[in-house]
Amino acid sequence: MGKVTSVLMAAPTEEVATTVVFVGHARLPQSLAPRDASPVVTVELEVNVASGQVVAVGTKAIPGLGVRLVQSVLTGRNINDGAAEPADEVRRRYVCPTQKAVCTAIVNAYEAYHRYRQNLTIATF
Repeated sequence: MGKVTSVLMAAPTEEVATTVVFVGHARLPQSLAPRDASPVVTVELEVNVASGQVVAVGTKAIPGLGVRLVQSVLTGRNINDGAAEPADEVRRRYVCPTQKAVCTAIVNAYEAYHRYRQNLTIATF
């Protein structure tokens, strides 16, 4: 007999219905990539597409304090203002060998949002 897993789903709210998650990835330098894990840094931005506000931030392959810093820099920002300022702030405040990969993943998540917006614009014509 197979294992039964139950999943509790939250009732949809207005915020959940109007948000989309945009993901950016960047490869770690080979010398920093863990042998038993993915050599990729991931930054996820949950964005309210109506307002452009980043409502939540998720990361992978970033240590704990780095996660807190990335979340504090990105949460609450308007994604329409561009990636340059938040990426520069992370670059100034997160000094480590994986810094470039983290900043690249942030920029890539912003670019995913802009591709999404372009596709919406094209689809409405």
